[in-house]
Amino acid sequence: MHASVKKASLLPAAALLPLLIACAIGHAADMPKQPDSGPLAAKAVSDAIGATLRADVPTALAALKTAPVDQFNEKDARFRTCMFERHERKTPPPMTDAPADPLARQVLEAYQRYWWQATRDPATRPAEEKQLKTKLAALIGEKPPAEGEEAFEALTDRLSAELGKRGMHALQGRTPPLYDLLVWGKQEEKDYTVDLPSGEKQPVRVFLMDDWVSRGWSRYTACERTGTGGWVKPEGLYAVHSAYGDLTGEDFQASFLGHEAQHFADLKRWPDMKPWVLEYRAKLTELFKSDKTHMALLDKFYRSRDDEPDHPHPYANKQVIIDIVAKMGLPADSDLHKSDPVAVRNAARDVLIEDTRKREAETPPAAAGDAAAKPKS
Repeated sequence: MHASVKKASLLPAAALLPLLIACAIGHAADMPKQPDSGPLAAKAVSDAIGATLRADVPTALAALKTAPVDQFNEKDARFRTCMFERHERKTPPPMTDAPADPLARQVLEAYQRYWWQATRDPATRPAEEKQLKTKLAALIGEKPPAEGEEAFEALTDRLSAELGKRGMHALQGRTPPLYDLLVWGKQEEKDYTVDLPSGEKQPVRVFLMDDWVSRGWSRYTACERTGTGGWVKPEGLYAVHSAYGDLTGEDFQASFLGHEAQHFADLKRWPDMKPWVLEYRAKLTELFKSDKTHMALLDKFYRSRDDEPDHPHPYANKQVIIDIVAKMGLPADSDLHKSDPVAVRNAARDVLIEDTRKREAETPPAAAGDAAAKPKS
């Protein structure tokens, strides 16, 4: 089955480059339980994963060096070893999970080299992005694209079409702060109706993806310990099937369906919404819908926080914590792990509803309706 090559833009038609609004996951729900790592090692792993989601490899490696080696359990020790072998070196490592198809292999190799360098030193990113564009163009016999994101978007459309001829689905764009590559072989469709905190029932079509060639820069950078779990496009929600087990657990029902359905609803009404605001609102929905996964979700939010709006996920995590703490009338430095879970979930719902009312007041209903009808490029 050939890939669809529709552009992945989640922005209005005037926007230039596809922006991938993706949700990050930590681990599959069916991973076997192991003895916990020691406290210093557990914190080191948590800090390292948080840093990789900010595309900050030096901080991740420094975190892993803070704990005694004998405190890491088997799983965490493998992660630690992989991080050092993949990133603490002078030249790019050998390619991981090389696909059999020659073009797919060369495309993935170009992206992995770019990710490896761009996460080591942000100052090199402009030069590395230029080199990536040149390499990708050469793979389909073209000259380097002109300056600007519009020309690169056109190039990635043509490249994705070539991969589609080889039976692969491909999505390229930017998962801030880096250019990303998602390539998979199979997908099936399912329809759901999601209850959002506002009381709205949001119908969505879900594309369940399997047979992966590339799951993006975050998974590569974190030695496959975390990565993109799915994203939203105008036609529906895309989910990494293997990440969610039998699809009945909260990892799927709350952290995927709830999170991404909120994106889907918001983008219909406010297609110009900033990426971090999209993530902020979706994370409030995710937290409201969590029960069994409530503490793990808070762990993820606390682990990965950032002051930079260009890092949508960690910046949104920080804002969610700040606003829920304030809504509950708690001291600013309060730890929500110690609060009543039901109260936290209800506060998340109330913060989201208040945010919606504020946005509705700022955007006249007619304008909101017009924006929802704008075509997505």
